[in-house]
Amino acid sequence: MLHVEPAVGPALLWHFTRRTSKVVRLQQRIRIMQVDRFGAGVLAISGFLSKDECKRFISLSEETGYEEASVHTDAGERVFREARNNDRIIFDDPSLAHRLYQRALPYLPSVVDGWQPSGFNERMRYYRYEQQQQFTWHQDGTYRRTEREESFLTFLMYLNENFKGGETAFGWDSIRPKQGMAVVFPHRLRHMGAAVTEGVKYVLRTDVMYARPLSPRTE
Repeated sequence: MLHVEPAVGPALLWHFTRRTSKVVRLQQRIRIMQVDRFGAGVLAISGFLSKDECKRFISLSEETGYEEASVHTDAGERVFREARNNDRIIFDDPSLAHRLYQRALPYLPSVVDGWQPSGFNERMRYYRYEQQQQFTWHQDGTYRRTEREESFLTFLMYLNENFKGGETAFGWDSIRPKQGMAVVFPHRLRHMGAAVTEGVKYVLRTDVMYARPLSPRTE
């Protein structure tokens, strides 16, 4: 089994209704987001990013410059094109992570196995998939900041939709990327980024962090 990082962390057992819709106020504007739920903790948030935000992220990523993405295996990190051949940028931005987390918080599970959401991972990643680039079946791993805080969920944000292919697939369903949509799912859920057959696909990715509450002090 191929992992992006070592897959560790508590088991995630959630039950959701299929669809909800919420209205949230953000920066003095009304933003309407529709949430579709696909089971096993997978949800898609339509309208999470605006078109202008998506265009700006794509421009910033291209100005920065992409590199060939590697994967984590039992033998360590390596380029493994048979499994993954897309391009990637890794960068840290605590301010961006905080802003996006505040926007996402109303849609995130408020408790997972007794752990509570604490923020987004400041380690952000841009992904670029050109024609015939893909990321085959894999699981994402956990980032552990401390013994009491670690990531449980992958948070993908699609920055464009003017391409063919590139669906995010799970064992029972697949999600067609739409510009501005966010897709959230447990790290340990097996999934793949299907090959792009025409055009270029852009994604911004981070992780949802959860913290374990302090145990009540016993007398």
